Amino acid sequence: MFTEIKLPNKGLLPKAQKAVAKNLLNRFLNEMPEGTIAYVAGGAPRDWHHGWGCRDLDIFYKIPDDANVDDILSKYTLIKNPYGYSGYGVGDSQGLLSVHEYDVKDYSRSRSMSHKKVQLIRTKYDPLEVITDFPISLSRIWMDKEGKIKCDFMYRIGYNNSTIYEIHGWNYVYLNKILGRFDTYVFMPKYWDRKTEEEKLA
Repeated sequence: MFTEIKLPNKGLLPKAQKAVAKNLLNRFLNEMPEGTIAYVAGGAPRDWHHGWGCRDLDIFYKIPDDANVDDILSKYTLIKNPYGYSGYGVGDSQGLLSVHEYDVKDYSRSRSMSHKKVQLIRTKYDPLEVITDFPISLSRIWMDKEGKIKCDFMYRIGYNNSTIYEIHGWNYVYLNKILGRFDTYVFMPKYWDRKTEEEKLA
């Protein structure tokens, strides 16, 4: 079961960016084939939930199996095609097929998102399967086309306890970057053994 999240009252920037993101998400869905599923996920909804502005927007999407979107995607900049990381996707599978990118200013005049980019991340599976399989709890949050922000159980527990839970293998270089921003959080490795760690300290 997923939990809907309301943004805190910590200034207008997160709410303004969320409104822009909703418009960009729906603009993208309108140009894609009927049956396309898409969500804004990654760092943006997480940052808004913490009262901050986001650094960029990641739209995770899946098109119907028989659809061809090469012409639509050709107007965006291809970043990677295809690619995947260990533990990033669904199970051990490579869940990401391609990434395209564009500047927000190409489709929005909003100053709240000036100098930001949008990454269009095509998934092999339903994007919600990919998002709820992210390897750390702090990333399992997303926004749908109605503008509703939701999270899974692990994100909610981590947020309530100021803890980043490692759920499966993770890129620790990236983790080092986000730990600096979430300095009130503790990191709980997947294989952390409290008794063993206490014995080492004794």
